[in-house]
This record gives sequence, C-alpha cells and structure tokens, in this order.
Amino acid sequence: MEYNSDDNITIFNNGKIYIVNKEPYETMGDCYKRGWYIINNFKNEDNYIKLYSMSVINNNKNKGMIYE
Repeated sequence: MEYNSDDNITIFNNGKIYIVNKEPYETMGDCYKRGWYIINNFKNEDNYIKLYSMSVINNNKNKGMIYE
C-alpha cells in the first residue's frame, strides 16, 4: 500500500494525538473541520461510526446541502 501524507491529518489536543483520514475530494480545511467535530463530540467508541458520518453530513450542510 502506498502512503501519501496528504491522505490524513494529525490533531494534537489535550495530550492526545488524533489521526483523521481525508475523504476523497475533501479539502484539507474541510478535513480539519471534520476532525475537530469528531474530537469535540466524541463520547465513547460505540458511536464512532455514526459520529464519523455526522461529521461528513455537518460539512455538507455547511456547504448548503439539505438533508431531510
């Protein structure tokens, strides 16, 4: 597998290191916004998949997409 440093970001917060994978066609800025959304809303590991999806939805809503 080829590794590209543009495939993820690293966020250091409160003594912890978080690595967030960049989504296809996502800008680095959007990836950081999504990463901080995940960090700020992370409560337990049971809901991480839902939280990951919500972070993508949140970025899309900020760009004008409507979810019903």
